[in-house]
Amino acid sequence: MLQSWCSCGPEGTKSSAEDLRTLAINVLAFAGFQKSYPFKSSQQSKEISKNPPSYRDALAIILQNVLVLLVVPSQMFSLPFLPTKWAQVGWAKTAFEQHMLDQIADEKRLISEGKPGSGTLVSNLVRASEQPQDTKDFNSTARSKPLSIDEILGNIFVFNFAGHDTTSISLAYALFLLVAHPEVQDWISEEIKFYLVSEDNPSQWQYESTFPKLQRCLAVLLETLRLYNPIPGVPKHTGPRPQHLTLSDNKTLNIPPNSLVVPNLQALHTHPRYWGSDSLIWRPSRWITPSLSSTATIKSGLKTTLSAEKLLTPKKGTFIAWSEGLQNCPGKKFAQVEFVAAMARLFKGHRAEPVPRDGKESMHDARARVLNVVRDSSVELLLGMREPGSVRVRWVER
Repeated sequence: MLQSWCSCGPEGTKSSAEDLRTLAINVLAFAGFQKSYPFKSSQQSKEISKNPPSYRDALAIILQNVLVLLVVPSQMFSLPFLPTKWAQVGWAKTAFEQHMLDQIADEKRLISEGKPGSGTLVSNLVRASEQPQDTKDFNSTARSKPLSIDEILGNIFVFNFAGHDTTSISLAYALFLLVAHPEVQDWISEEIKFYLVSEDNPSQWQYESTFPKLQRCLAVLLETLRLYNPIPGVPKHTGPRPQHLTLSDNKTLNIPPNSLVVPNLQALHTHPRYWGSDSLIWRPSRWITPSLSSTATIKSGLKTTLSAEKLLTPKKGTFIAWSEGLQNCPGKKFAQVEFVAAMARLFKGHRAEPVPRDGKESMHDARARVLNVVRDSSVELLLGMREPGSVRVRWVER
């Protein structure tokens, strides 16, 4: 992806957000389903074909048309008079289901032959389904039922939707914010180049030795999610019994049974009580707490400064980007590692800058325009920028 962006030269690319969707889906395809695909920018021509699409392409079309699939009955996609673009959604849905059914059949065959699984998400779901567990009801001797094919397919789609769109949206917001704030690019680049100074091949980067050190990169993600979380709210349900919620002033709030509660993430994540008077400002450094004074930091050198930095742990209940408690997001660490790896690869040796309009716009005005594009967001299932394609970004070697 970086090579594709750099090849665009001074004119830059306007497909940053779409290309990050491609990156996220490629990562998900390999990590979850062991399917590897070459990167292809959305700026390259895409021909609509009736040939069965690959797993990745089918999933990409489905995720781009989730609302259509939720509203339009499946049988409608087979009507002969549909526009080709709509018919393509039906072809993608059919192809995706067939890809998954083939994987499920292969996994069931491996189970019947007593062979180990492939280690993919499908493998884990099928094998868990084939091994019923005791229920949590201690008054019953019943066993849990195995997942049906439709339930397995449903779980696969949920994992794909939750693991792809949220990550790609977060990457897009972070990239545009970094384009508007070159000083933050320099800040994370300093950390990346220090810890990866002799490691030019990303395939050799090790999670255990690299990820825990790149705290500034992770801070960019946390600050982006604080202000621009793709999920506007985290729905919670009380269940059949009332719930008692103890507030900070020791008052108790009684929530009736069968109540839906949706905490307002934006209000919580921008409250000055928890995030200071600049709570509406995107400032990733707020997540880093240096152990040295500013004078000691200057005298000690970069190595001591970075090793002394600690990632802020917010007060419990004040930052719930991945929800909180026993039912928090299972993909939290996966998303963090993917994001940090992407930042390290992109900004280790390059910087990103906006392309001024008509060659007359100043760089200051261009960066201000990028911020306006970021702020012009709306919710369609998830939060997203309305016009990310209006910004051209060019990549320059440091």
